[in-house]
Amino acid sequence: MSGFSSLDDLINEMTVNGKFLRADWNKLTHATGVQAAGTWYALPHATGNPAAMTLGAVGTNLAFHPAYEGMAGSIYHGGPVAPDTKHLINASAFSAAATTMPAIFMLVDMIGWYPVTTTTTTGNQALINSKTFTATAATPTVLTLAATWDAQTGTPLRFTTTTTLPAGLSLNTTYYWSRTGPGTGNVATSYANLAAGTFVACSDTGTGTHTATVYIGDRQPTHGAGVQAFLTPSVALGAGTPNIQLTYTDASGNTGNTTPTTLPISNATAPIGQIEYSGTGAGKCGPFVPLAAGDAGIRQVDQFNYNVTHTSGTTNVVLARPLLTLPMTTIGVAAERDLVNQLPSMPRVYDGACLVWLMYAGAATPVASAFYGHLDLAWG
Repeated sequence: MSGFSSLDDLINEMTVNGKFLRADWNKLTHATGVQAAGTWYALPHATGNPAAMTLGAVGTNLAFHPAYEGMAGSIYHGGPVAPDTKHLINASAFSAAATTMPAIFMLVDMIGWYPVTTTTTTGNQALINSKTFTATAATPTVLTLAATWDAQTGTPLRFTTTTTLPAGLSLNTTYYWSRTGPGTGNVATSYANLAAGTFVACSDTGTGTHTATVYIGDRQPTHGAGVQAFLTPSVALGAGTPNIQLTYTDASGNTGNTTPTTLPISNATAPIGQIEYSGTGAGKCGPFVPLAAGDAGIRQVDQFNYNVTHTSGTTNVVLARPLLTLPMTTIGVAAERDLVNQLPSMPRVYDGACLVWLMYAGAATPVASAFYGHLDLAWG
């Protein structure tokens, strides 16, 4: 049994040791129009509890922006528990009688996103995943990234160098950025230390050229395994139906991989929250962008491409790891998943995970339709 030696051990950890949490959530569908039948929507930037997340023009255009527990939009799941491992054991969702059915809710660990404000640009746009940096000899050390990367708090980074890293920093170690200003910040060795304000000190500045690179490998079994990408606007897209292509590094570390030749087609005037290429008909898919044949996930997205433009708007290339699906068939009747006895059993929730819902509208769903549910989690 994943994370536990037996069912008895799971029960003991929950009841005797108190390693159990019920997390309630309540979300409304987006207030920007009816959710169209056959279309996927991302609910993190919809209102409710947790509150709406701010995607889009935060930090630097085309630069990775982290998502993590504790930020607006993330369902609370109890904070870090390492060295224990935390698992989902039950999930439910209930629809208010005013909405429509059927629907599918999908819970994902949202790892982060690349904001794209340049939706009126065609051709490959390079996304920002790494920059050179300098460090101070101070407690805590202050790192300064090269121009055009205003990294945001929570960004997971690993460091390399042509010679020697500043004393206090190590190779093959994940650090978490704490923004102190545009392009400057401190680093912590864990999400818990980030929250506590416990940062790394460096006794010198090192030698050679140092590079900081986004590293999402601590939020899935292996770096990029199971990680998928979807696109959702945070400012409604204007006219235009471009083909969408991503170039990415796969879970095995192979660079230059591209989405298949039959490309997703963006929806003209896609509203906030819609997964912009979802729907019915040719060129529609969802919720995730198809990957190249044989690929098991994404480490990072390297380039974004519209073959023609939208006339306006901001979209976001979001990386996420799906955890469970929750089909809902009937208005006013609760849907529930028993994740102890059903497969896949007890998905792991990693420290720092940003839990959010995606929703498939099986029928046209009214503006601000209310959904309520809970997640049960246990660790040991």
